[in-house]
Amino acid sequence: MKNSIKTAVSLLAVLLLAGSLAAESTSPILPDVNCTSAVLLDAGTGAVLFEKNGNLEIPPASMTKLVTLHLVYKAIAQGEISKDQIVTIDSRADFRSLPPHSSLMFLEKGQRVSVLDLMKGLAVPSGNDAAIALADLVAGSVNDFVAMMNKEVRTMGFTRMHFADASGLDENNRVTAKEFASFCVTYVKLHPEALKELHSLSMFTYPKASNIPEGEKSAYGPIKQSNRNNLLGRYRWADGLKTGYIDESGYNIALTAEVDGRRLVAVLLGGPGENTHDGSLSRAIDAVNLLSYGFYRFTNYVPDPSAFKTVEVYGGRQNSLKLAYPDMIPVTLPREAAYVTHLVFNLHRPVIAPVHKGDEIGQLEVRINNKVVSSYPVAAGEDIAPGSVIKRFFDWIKRIVIKPVLFRKL
Repeated sequence: MKNSIKTAVSLLAVLLLAGSLAAESTSPILPDVNCTSAVLLDAGTGAVLFEKNGNLEIPPASMTKLVTLHLVYKAIAQGEISKDQIVTIDSRADFRSLPPHSSLMFLEKGQRVSVLDLMKGLAVPSGNDAAIALADLVAGSVNDFVAMMNKEVRTMGFTRMHFADASGLDENNRVTAKEFASFCVTYVKLHPEALKELHSLSMFTYPKASNIPEGEKSAYGPIKQSNRNNLLGRYRWADGLKTGYIDESGYNIALTAEVDGRRLVAVLLGGPGENTHDGSLSRAIDAVNLLSYGFYRFTNYVPDPSAFKTVEVYGGRQNSLKLAYPDMIPVTLPREAAYVTHLVFNLHRPVIAPVHKGDEIGQLEVRINNKVVSSYPVAAGEDIAPGSVIKRFFDWIKRIVIKPVLFRKL
């Protein structure tokens, strides 16, 4: 109890510190983090806002369970299993079969548990026993499931992620902060429901009476366990994702938060700590510092192309062409830079009829100090047929003779 109070007080100090850091957000000074490796991404734009040893391979520990959950969600989406499906626990997933000091959901042989409750037991108390039960369900065995994990991350383009088990207990699991942060962004986009139904849950209680076979008793009564992510409810915008620790990795965390529709993902690996209290506090400080830096130092700028509605057309039945733009994907910029951006519309060449709707005719560029920071293709918004012979002749004169002369005089 004393340690819990101490941790809560320490975390309160961390959050107050985060507020003071936010007030100094215009400073370009990078946050100082104690962990070995860290990456901060903007989930909407993919921009890397901070990186420290981002390509260093480190065991992810229980953050491995996010890949396990991804494959479970995928199996659900494909109709192979369902969330309300009942699983009977066998001896392989019985908590007494696992190594000492394992994080547990406290499953017992013969108990009947829904897939969703197994997912909660994996996400909240980080149950290694739940990882085994889900791996067996999806692939038939843990070994086959691990093969699926490695194939899946390769298919997703992550070449430096490798797994040896489904729980993260094995020190031979390897990720980099940069790749794992990208994986987390993809995970949240593919399974947005996971944040509410799993990762933002503060508590999980197991077993319930419905889980225990009639006439039998559980080795333990209902056990109420807190989410291992102790920033939930303390850092008000945080809603996931997962922590992890083994001796070989140090204290890890994949943390995500959303403010005003903008989501950031931070992955921190190899945090220091002589004990659980110190390690948990250290990674919380690092994570809050990173997210505060990302939210207050950067903003997402969405270009407004409304000033460029039409362009001149030569040799057509009409003199102007309506322009069509793709969805304006935001670009992540330092806050002060967002106030000095300007848009430049560049034609690839003069537009000469015939023109077909959808033809790319130019680029809309976002510039800061005349440096292009982002660009978007601009297309014809309509068809334009050739004009009469006389119209085409006079437009040719205008394009070849008159306009060049005017520009030379200017």
